[in-house]
Amino acid sequence: MTQSTRELPRRRAVATVVAGFLAALFGVLALAPGLAYADNEVLTSEPADGTTLAQSPTEIVINFTEEVGDLRVVSLECNTEPFTLERPSLSGNARVMTVPIAEPLPKGLCVINWLVADLDGEPNGDGLISFTIENDPIETTTTGTDVTTTPAAGTVEAPADDASPADASPDVEVVPLNRVDTGQGPLWLGRLLSALGIAVVFGSLVVIAAAWPEGVEYLITVRFIRGAWIVALIGSVLYASAAAGAVRGESLGSGFSPGAWADLLDAGWPGRAALLRVLFVVATAWAAFRPDRVIDPVTQMAALGIPALATAMVGVGRADGDLAAIGVALGIAHALAMAVWLGGAILLARVVLAGPGEEDLVHAVRGFGRISVAAIVVTILTGFAQMFRLDGGELFTSGHGRVVVLKVVLVAAMVFIGLSARQFVQHRLARAHEMTMPMADRLRRAFGTEAAIGLVTLMASAWLLSLNPANVSTEPSIDYAIVQRIQIAEADLDVTVKLTLNTVGRAGMEVRVDAPETGLTGLEVMLTPPANPDIGAIVQPVPLDGPGRAVRLASAGLPIQVAGDWLLQINAATSVGVVQSDPIQIEILNADGSAPTTSITVPPSILVPIETTTTIAGE
Repeated sequence: MTQSTRELPRRRAVATVVAGFLAALFGVLALAPGLAYADNEVLTSEPADGTTLAQSPTEIVINFTEEVGDLRVVSLECNTEPFTLERPSLSGNARVMTVPIAEPLPKGLCVINWLVADLDGEPNGDGLISFTIENDPIETTTTGTDVTTTPAAGTVEAPADDASPADASPDVEVVPLNRVDTGQGPLWLGRLLSALGIAVVFGSLVVIAAAWPEGVEYLITVRFIRGAWIVALIGSVLYASAAAGAVRGESLGSGFSPGAWADLLDAGWPGRAALLRVLFVVATAWAAFRPDRVIDPVTQMAALGIPALATAMVGVGRADGDLAAIGVALGIAHALAMAVWLGGAILLARVVLAGPGEEDLVHAVRGFGRISVAAIVVTILTGFAQMFRLDGGELFTSGHGRVVVLKVVLVAAMVFIGLSARQFVQHRLARAHEMTMPMADRLRRAFGTEAAIGLVTLMASAWLLSLNPANVSTEPSIDYAIVQRIQIAEADLDVTVKLTLNTVGRAGMEVRVDAPETGLTGLEVMLTPPANPDIGAIVQPVPLDGPGRAVRLASAGLPIQVAGDWLLQINAATSVGVVQSDPIQIEILNADGSAPTTSITVPPSILVPIETTTTIAGE
């Protein structure tokens, strides 16, 4: 047998193996539904994953193995705090993604979260890149030199302020006084002292005018009313200062600075009432230091009217919720009646019944018994009406409702003691001509107990104003000019976008997500303007990953700088993939409300970053 004859079976075996392999390969290709792209991966990145940097980087550069499509999302967090990034740009080969970092990042751990899609729009990669910054950003100052900057093409500049850089001060957002979440301790104390002092002054003057004109002849009466006025002034100044600081989100000390009280004018009617309370309390000194003016027919109306105005400002504490105007009227009536009841009881316990006396003391006690019954009835009726307006039947489901229940119990005890004392007065003082020592002691204890419970009730009332009632929404009341609901059925995406303006200017925006429940990332709102070489599209990242609302206030709103037909779109990554809504056309009018006179077309978008919105509440 020759060598070639011996190799023939071996060659046939090799050919059989190769043929079998090729047949299996062709079989797999025939059964495959199509080409499957590999997940996109990061080749290199700047900063690199796991590196430590001395200072904050100025940009993020990620080099991928595969080409990146139009939809791409990059988010950044440092020390768990999110930072706003521009929409990533791509290099010529569509594999290098670059994101500028507008502001220096703080010292600490930073995490980049990226998600990309392929050229067909299908998600094909996501991941994390972390790095550490060793030092805080370097602060730079500019002195004595005017600096002029030229914006890059496609960016949007905020309108310049009229003031020069040296005179300009940062805008401070002023929130309504009923929405503050800082400085509650000083607010409560100032509110309590102010209300107590005003109630004592007004109630005492009413009792003197109605039942005890001889009281102005007693030095103890004059000193008592002046002392109550000083308490009212200190409490009102403390309350206004604490409110001025709280509405700016700052400390009590900032509220004492010159000009800080002016912010109360922008803090709703409760804020304005706090400012007016100080003014009326100062004016009340005219009657408090000369209480004889309340019995002089010439000055009586002014001597009672000015303290009444100060007392009325105590009642302007709840100017929100349903039927707000009725609520303010109820609050004012409640405050006036409370002041007559509580202030008069304190006057009797501390002054009228301080010792035995002649018939005028008997007349004072009997007169207060008559006017206080009406004050008790008005206090109870207005209190219950306000309770149903603010809490309805949900008295045990909120902190406000539970404190209201406590206040009702206190008022009930106060009414019981007060009516018992008045019944005793009616029977024992009907024919009395002088106030004996035993009688004065007994009545002083009764009215003193009534006043003490009233003081605790007043403390609960001051506490109530820091709590939110069940029927009062904590969401800001905003009027929106444009409302667009966007739904993508295949992704179960349901988003509503609202803009405060339909004219050129800075527009506030609210984004509400109703669906999906989970799996939502990289939500963006994109507004594309009409063709303009200097105006680019606006891309607003929305920090929601499920149902909830996010709001961008108009004070730092979106710069809508050109009138015409804008396009509104939604970009997001959901559990079924990356989606982009069909563009919705919205009309933006000129600043004066007139329609634009020319029709222009939409150019390719130049993406412009806008700061991150503020998450209001999840639902």
